[in-house]
Amino acid sequence: MDDERWAFEEELEQDDDPPRSSSTEPVPEEDRISGQDQDGVVTVVVSPDADVLSVVLTHEWKQSVDPRGLPSAVTAAANAATIAALGRQVDDVARNPPAMPTFGATPASAADESPLGTQDMLRLVDAATAELAQFTQRAATVVNRRITVESRGGHVRGEASNGQIVAVEIDSSWVAQVRTGEIESEILDVLRQLRRASAPPGLTDGPQGPAIAELMGLLFDPHRMARRVGLGPSISREQS
Repeated sequence: MDDERWAFEEELEQDDDPPRSSSTEPVPEEDRISGQDQDGVVTVVVSPDADVLSVVLTHEWKQSVDPRGLPSAVTAAANAATIAALGRQVDDVARNPPAMPTFGATPASAADESPLGTQDMLRLVDAATAELAQFTQRAATVVNRRITVESRGGHVRGEASNGQIVAVEIDSSWVAQVRTGEIESEILDVLRQLRRASAPPGLTDGPQGPAIAELMGLLFDPHRMARRVGLGPSISREQS
């Protein structure tokens, strides 16, 4: 495409470009984290949890890269934003270490003082092992597979593996004909789909389940565990 056509399209975009793609999620400005490609053509903004909030192309992006180079710029910007979000999470944990977790689904389960015999403990361990196996199987389906998605408009495709975007494809003939806002919207759609598929709800919290909660509750409260397995004085004897 010649320079005159590029210039003509840029004038149209500046005069009548649709609003830039953005998220409706109420993420404060100070919590938004951005990543860019090396040339600053693409900016991807994410939340502290690495959820994709917006995609913005500079108004002069066509002067810096042709349509064939845009996919690599998107890939670089998206991965840079994700890495920056992970870095923020590490810093936050270092500054504010999380409190020791409390296990047991309810106050009643935490107060459970019923005796635990050998068979009871074996059943509890078996149940916790089964819950862990279920979590491991779910995690493996995400971690070990290559995720491929397509925008609703059908002009942008993306692939991710192990939480990282490995490829983006954009229809170069379509890019040459539409305004920047439309391009941003379809890129945003793909990046969000990849993020949701790479980090489904529940996996980031680690293995969960009633048996795991009860077993971990006992391990974090050795005195209660000793009482329930008969190696320590009961609550009633302690209070008498």
